[in-house]
Amino acid sequence: MNKQKALGTLLCATTCLAAGSLLADEINCKNGSVFVGEIQSIDDGIATIKNSADDAGETKVKQSEISSISSSQSLNLRLKSGETLSGALAPAPEAGKLLVGEKMISVEDITSSWLIDGKTPEQREAEKYDYVWSFEVGLNVTGTTGNSESISCGANFQTEVKNIENDLKLYVKYNYGKTRDSGEWSKSADDLHAGFDFTSEFAPPWFWYARTDLGFDRTQNIRFLDTSAAGFGLNIIKQDDWNFSIRGGLSYRYENYRDYMGTWDEGDDPDNTNTFGLDIGISHDYSWGWGKIVTEINYVPGFDNFLGNYYIFHETYVQVSVKDFDQMYFRIGIKNEYRSETASDEHLDITYYLQLVFAWE
Repeated sequence: MNKQKALGTLLCATTCLAAGSLLADEINCKNGSVFVGEIQSIDDGIATIKNSADDAGETKVKQSEISSISSSQSLNLRLKSGETLSGALAPAPEAGKLLVGEKMISVEDITSSWLIDGKTPEQREAEKYDYVWSFEVGLNVTGTTGNSESISCGANFQTEVKNIENDLKLYVKYNYGKTRDSGEWSKSADDLHAGFDFTSEFAPPWFWYARTDLGFDRTQNIRFLDTSAAGFGLNIIKQDDWNFSIRGGLSYRYENYRDYMGTWDEGDDPDNTNTFGLDIGISHDYSWGWGKIVTEINYVPGFDNFLGNYYIFHETYVQVSVKDFDQMYFRIGIKNEYRSETASDEHLDITYYLQLVFAWE
Protein backbone atom coordinates (compact mmCIF):
# COMPACT_ATOMS: atom_id res chain seq x y z
CA MET A 1 0.00 0.00 0.00
CA ASN A 2 2.79 2.38 0.92
CA LYS A 3 4.59 1.50 -2.32
CA GLN A 4 1.45 2.32 -4.29
CA LYS A 5 1.14 5.71 -2.54
CA ALA A 6 4.79 6.48 -3.18
CA LEU A 7 4.44 5.51 -6.84
CA GLY A 8 1.32 7.67 -7.16
CA THR A 9 3.09 10.65 -5.59
CA LEU A 10 6.06 10.21 -7.93
CA LEU A 11 3.80 9.98 -10.99
CA CYS A 12 1.88 13.07 -9.88
CA ALA A 13 5.08 15.08 -9.36
CA THR A 14 6.46 13.93 -12.71
CA THR A 15 3.22 14.90 -14.44
CA CYS A 16 3.24 18.36 -12.82
CA LEU A 17 6.84 18.95 -13.80
CA ALA A 18 6.15 17.83 -17.34
CA ALA A 19 3.09 20.06 -17.54
CA GLY A 20 5.09 23.00 -16.18
CA SER A 21 7.77 22.34 -18.78
CA LEU A 22 5.19 22.12 -21.56
CA LEU A 23 3.67 25.44 -20.49
CA ALA A 24 7.02 27.24 -20.50
CA ASP A 25 8.67 29.07 -23.39
CA GLU A 26 12.26 28.21 -24.23
CA ILE A 27 15.13 30.01 -25.90
CA ASN A 28 18.11 27.91 -27.05
CA CYS A 29 21.39 29.64 -27.81
CA LYS A 30 24.18 28.68 -30.21
CA ASN A 31 26.59 28.27 -27.27
CA GLY A 32 24.32 25.68 -25.61
CA SER A 33 22.63 27.99 -23.07
CA VAL A 34 18.92 27.44 -22.49
CA PHE A 35 16.51 29.99 -20.97
CA VAL A 36 13.08 28.84 -19.78
CA GLY A 37 10.21 31.10 -18.82
CA GLU A 38 7.76 33.36 -20.65
CA ILE A 39 8.82 35.33 -23.73
CA GLN A 40 7.94 39.01 -23.30
CA SER A 41 9.19 40.53 -26.54
CA ILE A 42 11.71 40.55 -29.34
CA ASP A 43 12.75 44.11 -30.18
CA ASP A 44 15.83 45.82 -31.63
CA GLY A 45 17.73 42.53 -31.85
CA ILE A 46 17.06 41.59 -28.20
CA ALA A 47 14.77 38.82 -26.93
CA THR A 48 13.41 39.29 -23.39
CA ILE A 49 12.21 36.28 -21.41
CA LYS A 50 10.69 36.37 -17.92
CA ASN A 51 12.41 33.63 -15.95
CA SER A 52 10.39 30.78 -14.49
CA ALA A 53 11.37 31.59 -10.88
CA ASP A 54 9.18 34.44 -9.59
CA ASP A 55 12.11 36.30 -8.07
CA ALA A 56 14.55 35.73 -10.92
CA GLY A 57 13.48 38.71 -13.03
CA GLU A 58 14.05 38.91 -16.78
CA THR A 59 16.87 37.82 -19.07
CA LYS A 60 17.80 39.60 -22.29
CA VAL A 61 19.39 37.56 -25.07
CA LYS A 62 20.89 38.88 -28.30
CA GLN A 63 18.86 37.67 -31.26
CA SER A 64 22.06 36.86 -33.19
CA GLU A 65 22.99 34.32 -30.48
CA ILE A 66 19.68 32.39 -30.63
CA SER A 67 19.52 29.04 -32.46
CA SER A 68 15.85 28.22 -31.80
CA ILE A 69 12.75 29.35 -29.91
CA SER A 70 9.72 27.41 -28.75
CA SER A 71 6.65 28.91 -27.07
CA SER A 72 3.58 27.45 -25.40
CA GLN A 73 1.74 30.72 -25.98
CA SER A 74 0.79 32.38 -29.23
CA LEU A 75 2.73 35.51 -30.18
CA ASN A 76 2.39 38.23 -32.77
CA LEU A 77 5.48 38.44 -34.97
CA ARG A 78 6.50 41.16 -37.40
CA LEU A 79 8.97 40.12 -40.09
CA LYS A 80 11.51 42.12 -42.09
CA SER A 81 9.21 41.81 -45.08
CA GLY A 82 6.51 43.70 -43.15
CA GLU A 83 4.32 40.61 -42.84
CA THR A 84 2.69 39.92 -39.44
CA LEU A 85 2.20 36.35 -38.19
CA SER A 86 0.38 35.00 -35.14
CA GLY A 87 0.89 31.66 -33.46
CA ALA A 88 3.09 29.54 -31.22
CA LEU A 89 6.75 29.08 -32.13
CA ALA A 90 8.42 25.71 -32.59
CA PRO A 91 11.90 24.69 -33.76
CA ALA A 92 12.02 23.66 -37.42
CA PRO A 93 14.03 20.67 -38.69
CA GLU A 94 16.44 23.10 -40.37
CA ALA A 95 18.96 24.77 -38.01
CA GLY A 96 18.23 28.40 -37.23
CA LYS A 97 14.66 28.09 -38.49
CA LEU A 98 11.31 28.33 -36.69
CA LEU A 99 7.81 27.11 -37.44
CA VAL A 100 4.86 29.45 -36.95
CA GLY A 101 1.93 27.24 -37.80
CA GLU A 102 2.96 25.75 -41.14
CA LYS A 103 5.17 28.67 -42.15
CA MET A 104 8.92 28.36 -41.68
CA ILE A 105 10.97 31.48 -40.91
CA SER A 106 14.49 32.20 -39.64
CA VAL A 107 15.23 33.73 -36.26
CA GLU A 108 16.81 36.73 -38.06
CA ASP A 109 13.55 37.37 -39.97
CA ILE A 110 11.82 38.60 -36.77
CA THR A 111 12.02 42.37 -36.25
CA SER A 112 9.59 42.51 -33.31
CA SER A 113 7.09 40.48 -31.32
CA TRP A 114 4.39 41.09 -28.75
CA LEU A 115 1.88 39.10 -26.74
CA ILE A 116 -1.51 38.44 -28.34
CA ASP A 117 -3.25 40.79 -25.87
CA GLY A 118 -0.16 42.97 -25.40
CA LYS A 119 0.90 46.34 -26.72
CA THR A 120 2.33 46.69 -30.20
CA PRO A 121 5.91 47.93 -30.71
CA GLU A 122 4.49 51.28 -31.82
CA GLN A 123 2.48 51.58 -28.61
CA ARG A 124 5.50 50.63 -26.47
CA GLU A 125 7.69 53.16 -28.29
CA ALA A 126 5.08 55.91 -27.82
CA GLU A 127 4.92 55.16 -24.07
CA LYS A 128 8.65 55.89 -23.77
CA TYR A 129 7.92 59.52 -24.62
CA ASP A 130 4.80 59.94 -22.49
CA TYR A 131 5.37 62.54 -19.79
CA VAL A 132 5.00 61.45 -16.16
CA TRP A 133 4.25 64.02 -13.45
CA SER A 134 5.35 63.59 -9.82
CA PHE A 135 4.93 65.83 -6.77
CA GLU A 136 6.69 66.13 -3.44
CA VAL A 137 6.08 68.11 -0.23
CA GLY A 138 8.57 68.11 2.65
CA LEU A 139 8.19 69.48 6.20
CA ASN A 140 10.67 69.66 9.06
CA VAL A 141 10.71 71.20 12.55
CA THR A 142 13.67 70.87 14.94
CA GLY A 143 14.54 72.37 18.32
CA THR A 144 17.17 72.22 21.06
CA THR A 145 17.24 73.31 24.71
CA GLY A 146 19.98 73.52 27.35
CA ASN A 147 22.87 76.00 27.34
CA SER A 148 21.23 77.58 24.31
CA GLU A 149 17.82 77.18 22.73
CA SER A 150 16.99 77.01 19.07
CA ILE A 151 14.04 76.26 16.86
CA SER A 152 13.94 75.94 13.10
CA CYS A 153 11.41 74.87 10.52
CA GLY A 154 11.42 74.35 6.80
CA ALA A 155 9.18 73.42 3.92
CA ASN A 156 9.75 72.55 0.30
CA PHE A 157 7.62 71.74 -2.71
CA GLN A 158 8.87 70.11 -5.90
CA THR A 159 7.15 68.96 -9.06
CA GLU A 160 8.87 66.95 -11.77
CA VAL A 161 7.75 66.07 -15.29
CA LYS A 162 9.86 63.70 -17.36
CA ASN A 163 9.97 61.10 -20.08
CA ILE A 164 12.78 58.97 -21.45
CA GLU A 165 14.69 62.00 -22.84
CA ASN A 166 13.61 65.11 -20.90
CA ASP A 167 13.45 65.92 -17.19
CA LEU A 168 12.13 69.22 -15.75
CA LYS A 169 12.15 69.96 -12.01
CA LEU A 170 10.42 73.00 -10.49
CA TYR A 171 10.97 73.71 -6.79
CA VAL A 172 10.39 76.12 -3.91
CA LYS A 173 12.26 75.78 -0.58
CA TYR A 174 12.05 77.94 2.54
CA ASN A 175 13.88 77.69 5.89
CA TYR A 176 13.47 79.77 9.05
CA GLY A 177 15.21 79.44 12.41
CA LYS A 178 15.93 81.31 15.64
CA THR A 179 18.50 80.78 18.39
CA ARG A 180 18.45 82.17 21.95
CA ASP A 181 21.71 82.77 23.75
CA SER A 182 22.03 84.79 27.00
CA GLY A 183 18.32 85.51 26.91
CA GLU A 184 18.36 87.08 23.45
CA TRP A 185 16.73 85.49 20.42
CA SER A 186 18.53 85.94 17.10
CA LYS A 187 17.68 84.79 13.62
CA SER A 188 19.72 81.78 12.51
CA ALA A 189 18.02 80.97 9.22
CA ASP A 190 15.79 82.87 6.83
CA ASP A 191 16.25 81.86 3.21
CA LEU A 192 14.14 81.13 0.16
CA HIS A 193 15.13 79.32 -3.03
CA ALA A 194 12.94 78.81 -6.09
CA GLY A 195 13.88 77.71 -9.56
CA PHE A 196 14.06 75.00 -12.20
CA ASP A 197 16.48 72.37 -13.49
CA PHE A 198 15.99 71.00 -17.02
CA THR A 199 17.95 68.23 -18.77
CA SER A 200 17.49 66.72 -22.23
CA GLU A 201 19.36 63.77 -23.74
CA PHE A 202 20.22 64.70 -27.34
CA ALA A 203 22.66 61.83 -27.97
CA PRO A 204 22.52 59.35 -25.04
CA PRO A 205 24.40 59.22 -22.74
CA TRP A 206 25.11 62.94 -23.50
CA PHE A 207 22.64 65.64 -22.48
CA TRP A 208 22.33 69.41 -22.30
CA TYR A 209 20.93 71.29 -19.32
CA ALA A 210 19.75 74.68 -18.11
CA ARG A 211 19.01 75.75 -14.55
CA THR A 212 18.13 78.82 -12.50
CA ASP A 213 18.06 79.35 -8.72
CA LEU A 214 16.42 82.55 -7.41
CA GLY A 215 15.74 83.74 -3.86
CA PHE A 216 17.20 85.46 -0.81
CA ASP A 217 19.20 84.63 2.32
CA ARG A 218 18.69 87.24 5.03
CA THR A 219 21.11 85.69 7.52
CA GLN A 220 23.81 86.25 4.90
CA ASN A 221 22.47 89.76 4.14
CA ILE A 222 21.51 88.75 0.59
CA ARG A 223 18.41 90.66 -0.53
CA PHE A 224 18.23 88.88 -3.90
CA LEU A 225 20.29 86.11 -5.49
CA ASP A 226 20.34 84.56 -8.93
CA THR A 227 22.48 81.64 -10.06
CA SER A 228 21.79 80.58 -13.65
CA ALA A 229 23.73 78.12 -15.79
CA ALA A 230 23.60 76.06 -18.98
CA GLY A 231 25.88 73.47 -20.54
CA PHE A 232 26.37 69.79 -21.32
CA GLY A 233 26.60 66.61 -19.26
CA LEU A 234 27.24 62.89 -19.36
CA ASN A 235 25.15 60.11 -17.79
CA ILE A 236 27.88 57.73 -16.63
CA ILE A 237 25.28 55.39 -15.05
CA LYS A 238 21.58 55.53 -15.89
CA GLN A 239 19.53 52.67 -14.47
CA ASP A 240 16.18 52.33 -12.72
CA ASP A 241 17.85 52.15 -9.30
CA TRP A 242 21.22 53.82 -9.89
CA ASN A 243 22.17 57.11 -11.57
CA PHE A 244 25.44 58.99 -11.74
CA SER A 245 26.09 62.02 -13.95
CA ILE A 246 28.52 64.91 -14.33
CA ARG A 247 27.95 68.22 -16.10
CA GLY A 248 29.67 71.48 -16.86
CA GLY A 249 28.87 74.78 -18.52
CA LEU A 250 28.77 78.55 -18.16
CA SER A 251 27.11 80.41 -15.31
CA TYR A 252 25.90 83.85 -14.30
CA ARG A 253 25.72 84.79 -10.60
CA TYR A 254 24.20 87.91 -9.10
CA GLU A 255 23.79 88.87 -5.41
CA ASN A 256 22.30 92.10 -4.07
CA TYR A 257 23.06 92.92 -0.40
CA ARG A 258 21.25 94.61 2.48
CA ASP A 259 22.10 94.80 6.20
CA TYR A 260 19.38 92.51 7.59
CA MET A 261 21.52 91.35 10.54
CA GLY A 262 22.70 94.79 11.64
CA THR A 263 26.38 93.92 11.31
CA TRP A 264 27.55 96.64 8.92
CA ASP A 265 29.47 99.66 10.11
CA GLU A 266 27.88 103.02 9.31
CA GLY A 267 28.61 104.01 5.75
CA ASP A 268 29.43 100.48 4.60
CA ASP A 269 27.88 99.67 1.24
CA PRO A 270 29.47 96.50 -0.20
CA ASP A 271 29.50 96.00 -3.94
CA ASN A 272 27.02 93.55 -5.36
CA THR A 273 28.29 90.28 -6.79
CA ASN A 274 27.79 90.29 -10.55
CA THR A 275 29.89 87.78 -12.46
CA PHE A 276 30.01 85.22 -15.26
CA GLY A 277 31.82 81.96 -14.62
CA LEU A 278 31.82 78.20 -14.86
CA ASP A 279 29.27 75.69 -13.56
CA ILE A 280 30.46 72.21 -12.54
CA GLY A 281 28.10 69.63 -11.06
CA ILE A 282 27.96 66.01 -9.86
CA SER A 283 24.73 64.11 -9.22
CA HIS A 284 24.39 60.61 -7.74
CA ASP A 285 21.50 58.56 -6.41
CA TYR A 286 21.16 54.89 -5.51
CA SER A 287 17.92 53.14 -4.50
CA TRP A 288 17.17 49.84 -2.79
CA GLY A 289 13.99 48.18 -1.57
CA TRP A 290 13.17 50.48 1.35
CA GLY A 291 15.19 53.62 0.68
CA LYS A 292 17.74 55.58 -1.31
CA ILE A 293 20.72 57.90 -0.94
CA VAL A 294 21.11 61.10 -2.97
CA THR A 295 24.09 63.46 -3.36
CA GLU A 296 24.25 66.76 -5.28
CA ILE A 297 27.38 68.93 -5.58
CA ASN A 298 27.77 72.21 -7.50
CA TYR A 299 30.86 74.43 -7.86
CA VAL A 300 30.37 77.86 -9.48
CA PRO A 301 33.58 79.95 -9.78
CA GLY A 302 33.56 83.44 -11.32
CA PHE A 303 35.81 84.47 -14.20
CA ASP A 304 36.66 87.80 -12.54
CA ASN A 305 38.42 86.07 -9.62
CA PHE A 306 38.51 82.37 -10.31
CA LEU A 307 39.97 81.32 -6.94
CA GLY A 308 38.52 84.10 -4.82
CA ASN A 309 34.90 84.47 -5.98
CA TYR A 310 32.98 81.21 -6.02
CA TYR A 311 29.91 79.40 -4.68
CA ILE A 312 29.78 75.77 -3.52
CA PHE A 313 26.64 73.79 -2.78
CA HIS A 314 26.47 70.25 -1.38
CA GLU A 315 23.56 68.15 -0.17
CA THR A 316 23.43 64.49 0.82
CA TYR A 317 20.44 62.73 2.29
CA VAL A 318 19.20 59.23 3.02
CA GLN A 319 15.52 58.60 2.37
CA VAL A 320 13.71 55.79 4.19
CA SER A 321 10.19 54.62 3.34
CA VAL A 322 7.55 54.50 6.09
CA LYS A 323 6.05 51.05 6.55
CA ASP A 324 2.41 50.76 5.39
CA PHE A 325 2.53 54.29 3.91
CA ASP A 326 3.64 54.08 0.27
CA GLN A 327 3.71 57.85 -0.24
CA MET A 328 5.47 58.86 2.99
CA TYR A 329 9.24 58.99 3.63
CA PHE A 330 11.76 60.21 6.18
CA ARG A 331 14.85 62.06 5.04
CA ILE A 332 18.00 62.50 7.11
CA GLY A 333 20.47 64.85 5.48
CA ILE A 334 23.11 67.54 5.54
CA LYS A 335 23.28 70.63 3.32
CA ASN A 336 26.24 73.00 2.90
CA GLU A 337 26.38 76.37 1.14
CA TYR A 338 29.58 78.40 0.95
CA ARG A 339 29.85 81.83 -0.67
CA SER A 340 33.38 83.20 -0.77
CA GLU A 341 32.12 86.77 -1.22
CA THR A 342 29.10 87.92 0.79
CA ALA A 343 28.10 90.93 2.89
CA SER A 344 27.85 88.69 5.96
CA ASP A 345 30.49 87.81 8.56
CA GLU A 346 29.47 84.15 8.18
CA HIS A 347 30.16 82.68 4.74
CA LEU A 348 29.26 79.04 5.42
CA ASP A 349 25.76 77.68 6.07
CA ILE A 350 25.57 74.07 7.32
CA THR A 351 22.13 72.55 7.86
CA TYR A 352 21.36 69.16 9.39
CA TYR A 353 17.78 68.08 8.97
CA LEU A 354 15.20 65.38 9.54
CA GLN A 355 12.35 65.80 7.11
CA LEU A 356 8.96 64.15 6.57
CA VAL A 357 8.22 63.88 2.86
CA PHE A 358 4.96 63.14 1.05
CA ALA A 359 5.36 62.12 -2.60
CA TRP A 360 2.82 61.09 -5.23
CA GLU A 361 2.28 60.86 -8.98
